[in-house]
Amino acid sequence: MNTRKLLQSRSKLDRAIIASILATLGVNLLYLATQLQAAPALAVIPTAGGLA
Repeated sequence: MNTRKLLQSRSKLDRAIIASILATLGVNLLYLATQLQAAPALAVIPTAGGLA
């Protein structure tokens, strides 16, 4: 019984961690999208310079 309870609580914790990571990634993607829309030329130039 103890191992089963431990696994259940761990899966809940894992779900919470995964949810927070996905939320953070979603916010970061939204932020990057707004930044790219605000200044597309400025976003492209540094990457092109870095590749060249």
